[in-house]
Amino acid sequence: VSVSKMSSLYGVKDLKGVPVMQFEKRVIDLGKVKRGEKREFDFEFTNRGDTPLVIAIVTACECTTTDYSKDAVAPGAKGKIHITFDSTEKEESETIDVDIMLDNETPGTGAPIRELVQYKFDLLEK
Repeated sequence: VSVSKMSSLYGVKDLKGVPVMQFEKRVIDLGKVKRGEKREFDFEFTNRGDTPLVIAIVTACECTTTDYSKDAVAPGAKGKIHITFDSTEKEESETIDVDIMLDNETPGTGAPIRELVQYKFDLLEK
């Protein structure tokens, strides 16, 4: 199992008993977006660890609405985080961070496992 640098698990040697989120894409490029336009898309992932994965919270900027299951994702199972992006208040092209905190802990630290995904867009005037 390979771990992305965008994960708090990066560099952890022993991943036994730990869920590992492997994303289809960690960065999604929305391309050209007109100001005022809304876009919806999903960050899809597979739990490559040997323990159920539980998402505690997903945060991003005010332009981003997130929706995800509060149910555990079993080892080998797939899940997704649904994103709705509203460009109404945007002034320029940007890359948006989406922070994912799990109920599961990073080994050796006791801190929640943290994952990062991003989306970016090129803003066009109407």
